[in-house]
Amino acid sequence: MSILVLAIIAMLAQQTIATTAKLGMPAMFPTIAADLGFDPKFALAYTWGYAVCGIVVMAGCGGALRRWGALRTSQIGCVMMAGGLAAAALLAHPWLALPPLVLGVILNSGGSTVATPASSQILAKYAPPKWAPLVFSIKQTGVPAGLAISGMILAPAAAAYGWRGALMGLAVVCLLIAIGLQPLRAEFDRDRDPTARPRWSDFPNTIRDVVGNTDLKVLAIAAFCFVGMQSVFMGFSITYLHEALGLAVEEAGPLFGAAALIAVPARIFWGWIGSALVAPRVLLAGLAALMAISTAAMGGFSDAWSQTEIFLVLAFVSLTVLSWHGILLSEAARLAPIGEAGRMTGGVLAFGSAGQVIYPPLFGVGDFLGGYGLAYIAIGLPALLVGYILLRAEYRSRKPLL
Repeated sequence: MSILVLAIIAMLAQQTIATTAKLGMPAMFPTIAADLGFDPKFALAYTWGYAVCGIVVMAGCGGALRRWGALRTSQIGCVMMAGGLAAAALLAHPWLALPPLVLGVILNSGGSTVATPASSQILAKYAPPKWAPLVFSIKQTGVPAGLAISGMILAPAAAAYGWRGALMGLAVVCLLIAIGLQPLRAEFDRDRDPTARPRWSDFPNTIRDVVGNTDLKVLAIAAFCFVGMQSVFMGFSITYLHEALGLAVEEAGPLFGAAALIAVPARIFWGWIGSALVAPRVLLAGLAALMAISTAAMGGFSDAWSQTEIFLVLAFVSLTVLSWHGILLSEAARLAPIGEAGRMTGGVLAFGSAGQVIYPPLFGVGDFLGGYGLAYIAIGLPALLVGYILLRAEYRSRKPLL
């Protein structure tokens, strides 16, 4: 088996478990809320806290990647996710839930958000530049796969067998993935620098380097918008279907999970398009426009919609909002200095995590002012501006110098 194929399989596994761990709590929130007696819309608060932690981890993980290597960093992330899920399983009375929830958010966010820069560091070493969008897209199918697992397996399991047991079972799987990655460390971490030291300055330095590079800054703006939209879609859709349309969790979870699976072939398809036919930034601009349209349509759900119609709209959102990652990440890795792909993709995605901080409150304000219809329009419209920025950046890069 070639090193590239082995790298794709290993990083696909860790990306899948990272996404599943990230979304396990939101998928179970209707069940947890019913058990503990609080509003399921607090899922947005969980998403917000998760994103705040993610900003620091994404932009500050460069030192860890250099010192321990991307594979070891992935293993550490899996152990952190297991600890965060186990802590969340200790939630008791609502008034006593805050300490274990905060600990769970910190550990789970730290462990799962490091997965993408770590895997980008590894794949950038082995992927041929021309086919990098396809390679990164294949690896990133772990995100919709994890999303589907959360909706189709975890949400029904939590309702049927108890959410605490579901969280603990997922924690065990995280530990098994960490152990399973160990035989690969000698190869994938051979470029690590044991003398390197993670520093607090890694965070501002990475942000400064991204902002100082015009092309990376454009990708960071796109990541801010796209990840923000994705965070609402991934973290609140099951609750939305349950609260607004009255679907049982056992119905909403599988419906959402099945739609999320569309992103698996979609990511591979867009990766092939971005490698062989269309410039990545042009492709991202087109996807941005489709995101705005599909998200606005999602805000129009009502009791008059059939489950088939709801599924088709969810599938279209999945085709766009959940399917851009490999294109953007491969571009960030291509533009990064040699050996810095993990750090710079982490820096770009730190802006994405900032989108996760901004978009849930933006969605909440839209809901307060005009209901779900306005809320989904509010998070979708910025994508049109991002599409224009991406096209302008592509045009400038092709314009001959006079």
